[in-house]
Amino acid sequence: MAFNDLITYEAVGADGVTYRVTAGSDSITRGPGGAPTASERSFDVQAISGRGNYYAASFLFFQYALSRHGCDPWGNPIAENGVELSEEADGLQKIWRGHIRWEFPSASATIGNDVAYSSGGDGGGSGETDSTPFSYAPFVSSFSTAGGQRHMSVSYNTRAYPINGVAPNFGGGIGWNGEDFDGVDVVSPTIVFEVTARTPAQVVSNFGEFLSRTVPYVGCVNNASFYGCAPGSILFNGVTSGTLRSRKTQSGANEPYWEMSYSFAASPNVTIDVQGVPVYKGGWEYLWALADAETGGIQAVYVEQVYQYANLADLGFGG
Repeated sequence: MAFNDLITYEAVGADGVTYRVTAGSDSITRGPGGAPTASERSFDVQAISGRGNYYAASFLFFQYALSRHGCDPWGNPIAENGVELSEEADGLQKIWRGHIRWEFPSASATIGNDVAYSSGGDGGGSGETDSTPFSYAPFVSSFSTAGGQRHMSVSYNTRAYPINGVAPNFGGGIGWNGEDFDGVDVVSPTIVFEVTARTPAQVVSNFGEFLSRTVPYVGCVNNASFYGCAPGSILFNGVTSGTLRSRKTQSGANEPYWEMSYSFAASPNVTIDVQGVPVYKGGWEYLWALADAETGGIQAVYVEQVYQYANLADLGFGG
């Protein structure tokens, strides 16, 4: 398929808005002898039936890129992190600029019994080896315990110091402004971790089926224990394609597979004492307080479920 054959594409996003993808300018990188080693092309992604949003546009563009342009006209696969989308304009009809980079997998590195398709055009290989046996079993590949942020309108504990008269009792409400509680943004313990899963290439090649087994869980919270964490504390943030690799089977055949990263975030469930009433809040639920306009205290506390719950073990791991 030549670049000139990349036609305009329209589809309805998850937000109900119709998006149009139009091919733009292209560039080609050639190696010794003039052989193409990499190619790039820009795309315009436009919401044509409403305002649209970045998340719906990026997902549609990602789906479009993998289902229609997994390879460029010379057979180069999409490079690692080779699909990007950035917002260019903000109006009634939003426009984003998409970008795809394809790169020839000429350099390879042997890792144990599998061959990693890596980038580059010099034809060299690292020859590094690892005695770790190949396995399709998923494994936690990275994590971070950096704190996130959340807004609190009720405190865990209050100390009042009367200066001139009696200090009103707001029942743990934070920042009474005469009508409501302003609250405060605080650092919240959040663990971000990734699980690397090796998936046979043929499983991902049926892209629609692969999406149907993963996308419904994006933005969902675990309804059962997951990696030893309590129900309600794990949020699934999505999956990112990684390196396309190939391993030698016992019969000597090459078996291609994708090494993909599944991203999760963990936030602990907590119980807050509000004027002697224990209030339970799941890690990804939202708590807010209703003020008593007459006394300035707390009339009621509400805990909102803002994410759907699902069995994240259905993704194929975690337990």
